[in-house]
Amino acid sequence: MTYELIEVEKRGAVGIIRKNRPEKLNAWSRAMAAEEKDAVTNFNNDPEVAAIVFTGNGRAYCAGLDLQQQQAEVQSGDASRRAGEADEHDETWTDFCTESKPIIAAVHGYAVGVGVTTILPFDFRIAGESAQFGFRFVKMGLLPEAASTTLLPRLIGVGRALDWCLTGRFVGAQEALEAGLVRDVAPDDELVDRAVALGEELAQNPDSIMRRVKSLFSQNQLEANIGLVQQREGEALEWAMQTPEHAEAIAAFLEKRPAKFR
Repeated sequence: MTYELIEVEKRGAVGIIRKNRPEKLNAWSRAMAAEEKDAVTNFNNDPEVAAIVFTGNGRAYCAGLDLQQQQAEVQSGDASRRAGEADEHDETWTDFCTESKPIIAAVHGYAVGVGVTTILPFDFRIAGESAQFGFRFVKMGLLPEAASTTLLPRLIGVGRALDWCLTGRFVGAQEALEAGLVRDVAPDDELVDRAVALGEELAQNPDSIMRRVKSLFSQNQLEANIGLVQQREGEALEWAMQTPEHAEAIAAFLEKRPAKFR
């Protein structure tokens, strides 16, 4: 696929995806989402890449839905038709991220609406000092989407999630850090470097094991049947014990050297 709305690069063991509509504050569109999904797939298939960083060019990470596109869809009736169907992006993005190598969001400036809900399934979120998160759906006569009504409360609690979604107010980087939405706050000019450094740290771990850890958390975090949780963990552990990565870890320990997984 030829990319027109994003840019991609590799920095060491980290793949970087940059939203590239700076003149529109990287407003989200279905075409952009398709390009991002293709880029993630390519990085997942690249054995040299251990982690993926999402960021944006210009003054914002993503200012939300492309309203010009939305207006055209509303006028044509496409928006109401899609609302009555399963939106492919909403339906699959969370599962897609869960099955991916670790994904890190490096957010500066505005992350609004779909620009923030689509980073909730990511594994890590780092905010630049300028970051402003906005679940402003009520301000637009819309409702939260992309599984955010379950993912956001899991991250920050129901009370805060309702506060942010019912008021539609902007949330700064420090409040997002205190709430647990982001793991770190960095100066804007160090933001991507901070995210890449985290990706390089993850690169010291085996890909297959990290992806299986993500899968277990996805399956078990709301599972009430503890027996089933332990069964899944046991099956995963039995699988892990047979992997070359586990054998390498044992050999490295006995030989008193760093393990080489990549």
